[in-house]
Amino acid sequence: MFKKILILLLFSVVLLNAIEESKIEKVMSVKVKKVLQILKNKSYSQKQKNKKAIKIMDSVFDYQTMAKISLGKYWKKLTKTEKKQFIKAFEKKIKHSYIDKLKLYNNQAVIIKGIKKIKSNRITLTNEIIGNHETYKVVYLFYKKKTNNQWYIYDVHLAGVSIIQTYRKQFSEFLKTKSFKQLLKSL
Repeated sequence: MFKKILILLLFSVVLLNAIEESKIEKVMSVKVKKVLQILKNKSYSQKQKNKKAIKIMDSVFDYQTMAKISLGKYWKKLTKTEKKQFIKAFEKKIKHSYIDKLKLYNNQAVIIKGIKKIKSNRITLTNEIIGNHETYKVVYLFYKKKTNNQWYIYDVHLAGVSIIQTYRKQFSEFLKTKSFKQLLKSL
């Protein structure tokens, strides 16, 4: 089961350029296909696959918003410098996790099931990852950024579990007994 969840993480971080609402489903479909092609290409080393996949994924995730949500009430206590340090460390952690999951890909199929508008500024996109024996649901949570009216991913739910809320619980527990500097070092 753990390995299957890790495989889900692989597809949870597939990113794209910030996009318009009407293009979310199409652009995600194209990006997922590109990542799958990279993973299937035997001429690339694992390092090349990692680099190419990261390049595809980078620009639509809002790492700042993700970092802020994952830190919860502790975010407000940080200085501007500490916030910048945390965003950078958190982004690195997300990318490192993604790279680890690339190695677990084993020709699973990914089907985009559709988008659903939750609020005027919130949309979900549901994917299914189809393995040999089981199917898993991956839901990307998008929000519309006020500054440019484009849509960005701020969380992913894998098999019903929020990645950002999981980090939030971990960080909260950590910060009950340790310092922010220790948290940064642990990332």
